Amino acid sequence: YAINPEAGFFGVAPGTSDQSNFSAMVTFEKNSIFTNVALTEDMDVWWEGMTKKPPAKLTDWTGQPWTPDCGRKAAHPNSRYTTPGSQCPVIDPDWEN
Repeated sequence: YAINPEAGFFGVAPGTSDQSNFSAMVTFEKNSIFTNVALTEDMDVWWEGMTKKPPAKLTDWTGQPWTPDCGRKAAHPNSRYTTPGSQCPVIDPDWEN
């Protein structure tokens, strides 16, 4: 099974946050696919710019342990997400018409 990314949004993850694009953050809370992002200890996604302060420990996009002082990015600069448009809280109700 898969979702059709053309039925929603496809975007670059780094820099996306509650402050920069709250609607996107709400939209991809579920039923979404992420590529080349970091993973938190509780298996959630994370990327640079998502929060003001990075988590203390992550698994980076290459699968290596990551800490804020390790000297490299946790998520790939071109990491992506895709998510169904129907989950967007501000989408026009007639978006599929």
